[in-house]
Amino acid sequence: MITILNREIPNQIDELTIEQFEAITDINNNQELDPIDKHLQVFAYLGIPETEFWDTDVADFVEMVREFNSLDKDMDYPVVEEIEIEGYTYKAEMKLTVRDTKLIEKIALRKEKGYVSEMLAVMFKRVDLSNTEHYTDAHIKQKAKLIRKLNAAISIPYMLFIANKVNGQATQSVEPSNT
Repeated sequence: MITILNREIPNQIDELTIEQFEAITDINNNQELDPIDKHLQVFAYLGIPETEFWDTDVADFVEMVREFNSLDKDMDYPVVEEIEIEGYTYKAEMKLTVRDTKLIEKIALRKEKGYVSEMLAVMFKRVDLSNTEHYTDAHIKQKAKLIRKLNAAISIPYMLFIANKVNGQATQSVEPSNT
């Protein structure tokens, strides 16, 4: 947590929910906003209205932003392979099936609001359901809604794994074969 204008707000990944992480990412990826607007919107989302910054010296604001953006570089994000939500157990592995990859790539290309939790919803499978039930659109959407409330640190190892896998597949597909 960090204190800005006498308010404590989360600034470390393990202090945010996945929903908050997604919202902050959406704001930061908005190409229509300049850097000051992006930070004002992030701070407003976290509970400090923009109007409270209006009389703040710009140098002080820049320092607040710098402090807010400072991440704990030694933070470890262990892989969580099992979660329990509303009495149901969900398990994930650090592997992607063809079906998982197809769905995750579709989600990533759309980059709609909540895409991180949707990707996790594909990876975390409810242990008492069949694959048919797991892969239905409605189930993935419902599970993503539940996953959004979890700690954002859970998502980091999976997002890095997905990015590395997809990047590796893209690299392999453009390299010439040795045949």
